[in-house]
Amino acid sequence: MKFPIIAGLCLLLSFAAQADTLEIVTEQLPPFNYLEDGIAKGMGTEVVQAVLKETGREAPIRFLPWARSYQMALKTPGTLIFSILRTDEREEKFKWVGEIAPYGVSFYHLAENTEINVRTLEDAKPLSVGVYLGDAKAEYLTQKGFKNLSQVEDDRFNLRKLLLGRIDLMVIDDSVIVELLRSEGVDPALVRRTMPISDLSGHAYMAFNKDTAKDLVDSFREGLEQIKLNGTYDRIIGNYLLIN
Repeated sequence: MKFPIIAGLCLLLSFAAQADTLEIVTEQLPPFNYLEDGIAKGMGTEVVQAVLKETGREAPIRFLPWARSYQMALKTPGTLIFSILRTDEREEKFKWVGEIAPYGVSFYHLAENTEINVRTLEDAKPLSVGVYLGDAKAEYLTQKGFKNLSQVEDDRFNLRKLLLGRIDLMVIDDSVIVELLRSEGVDPALVRRTMPISDLSGHAYMAFNKDTAKDLVDSFREGLEQIKLNGTYDRIIGNYLLIN
C-alpha cells in the first residue's frame, strides 16, 4: 500500500509545483518594456519588478514577439503578460491584475501628405493602415470593418513603410512613436498625429492566463495595490513621463 500512497503524494506535489510556476512575458515596446544592453527596462517593466519584490517572488522577464507572448499567456497557466490592453474581446480570456501604465493610441501620417484628414474611423477605412500583428489595435480595427490593414511584427517596419509611401497611416501608442522616431533617427517633424482613438486609450495592464492559481493572481493584485499606496508606482511613471 505504501507505493500507491507515495506515488499519489508525488503526483500532488508535482501538480502543486506546476500550479505555482511563474512565467513573465512581454515584447520590445519602448518606453513601456524593452531590453537595453541585456537589462530589462521601461515603465511597465519597473512596475512589474516592483510588484515581484512586494510578493517576494523571483522570475525572469522574457522579451518575445508579441504574437508569441500572447499565445503563451492564452495557453499556459502561471503566465503573466504585460503591457497588454484590456478590451471587451479579451476580457474573459485572462485574469486581470491591474493597470500598470497610461496608454494613448492615435493614427499617424506623413506630414507632407496634406490630403489625409482623418477625423473619424470612417475617414480612415479607405486608406491603408499599418498595425502591429495580433495586438489590440489590429483586433479593434478588424472588428470595426477595416479591410486595408498592413500587419507586421515590428512597428519599425510600419514606420519605414509610412516614410516610403507604402501605407497611408499607422496606428501606434503616442509614447511609443516618440521612442521609435528617436531610435530610427527620423525627424519627428516628418510625421503628424491625425486622430486619437479614444476606445484604445487608457492604461496598459498586466494579466495572467485564465487558469492560473487564484493565490498567485491575488498576490500580484495585492502587490500592485501596495506599490500604488506607497508611492512607488507614481515615482516610476513620473520618471518616464518626464523623459518622454
